[in-house]
Amino acid sequence: MELMFKNDFYRNKAFNFEETEENNHTVYDAFFVLISDIDKKDLDNLCRLIMEYHSDKNLTFDEVYAITQGQSIPGKLSCDDLTKKVVYTLATYCIENGVHLGNNTIMEGKINTSSWLSHSLFESILCGQLAKAVGLDSNKAKILGLLHDIGRKQTHDFSHTIRGYEMLVDQGREDEAIACLTHSFLAGGRCSSNEQAEPGFYVDDEGIPHFAPESKKDDVTLFLENYQYTDYDLILNIADLMATDKGIVSPLERIIDIASRRKSFDPVNRGFFLAELTNHLNAFRMQMQGENPNGLVEIRASRNVILEDLNNSFAEASTKFFDAYRESYPNNKEESKKMYM
Repeated sequence: MELMFKNDFYRNKAFNFEETEENNHTVYDAFFVLISDIDKKDLDNLCRLIMEYHSDKNLTFDEVYAITQGQSIPGKLSCDDLTKKVVYTLATYCIENGVHLGNNTIMEGKINTSSWLSHSLFESILCGQLAKAVGLDSNKAKILGLLHDIGRKQTHDFSHTIRGYEMLVDQGREDEAIACLTHSFLAGGRCSSNEQAEPGFYVDDEGIPHFAPESKKDDVTLFLENYQYTDYDLILNIADLMATDKGIVSPLERIIDIASRRKSFDPVNRGFFLAELTNHLNAFRMQMQGENPNGLVEIRASRNVILEDLNNSFAEASTKFFDAYRESYPNNKEESKKMYM
């Protein structure tokens, strides 16, 4: 899918991006950005939890929904930082107990329309954990995890990446907006994803990715070629391949789940994607375990490498990584509760 910005304003913002100084955004504030303009039917379970928590205030359902949209209820409840923290904590409690934030479903009940919010919350939890494991700012990572899929408010196709970027730029959140563009592409590889390869993409005999000289590159491809990924971008990449709408699973389990919902994979970039993911999982695992990943021998999806061998290497890397993660966080539900309560 060709990914193009709506106009030159967004294009120039992305191509000339420079990270700003640390901001004072909070996880709770980011969660309210995420659920703003979400229909009440997609937040009804969360609203009921808020009503129960504040049962002494006799709030109506509509009043509670208004609170989730950042509005205070005069004489009853102010939508201040403490209230936002409570709402966010109740949201994490909701998903960790196997319930989406809303009950609304489509496709004869097969798809819950708030499931992407659950995925974003679980990804936020995981981003915070992974950042903490390697000594980075867990709050910053959690915010990126929450907002990476915000473009799904407009569309659930692959263009949610670029639409989400534009939405956050409009709100003055340019640092966080970048995560919308980077989370689906491992280390800046435009075709290092689970999507179809772009026209003209190929991998040479050494496993190095290229675009044919005559290829027409879309805006996201050009952005990725000139953007230097940070450790937070890499954490987001890994977390997006572990967080489902029901919890945190191994990368292998997540990839199998994605495969089950697709007719086929693109053979052009499948090997490249698996090789890149394997290398990043191995390197990050070594960091988590206090080892230096500089001596790590990377695998390549060169033309003489059998896809089955890459699958096996990925499965092994996934198992080792998930074991290291669970060793750091043996009880994810209890750990995440401690982080937010």
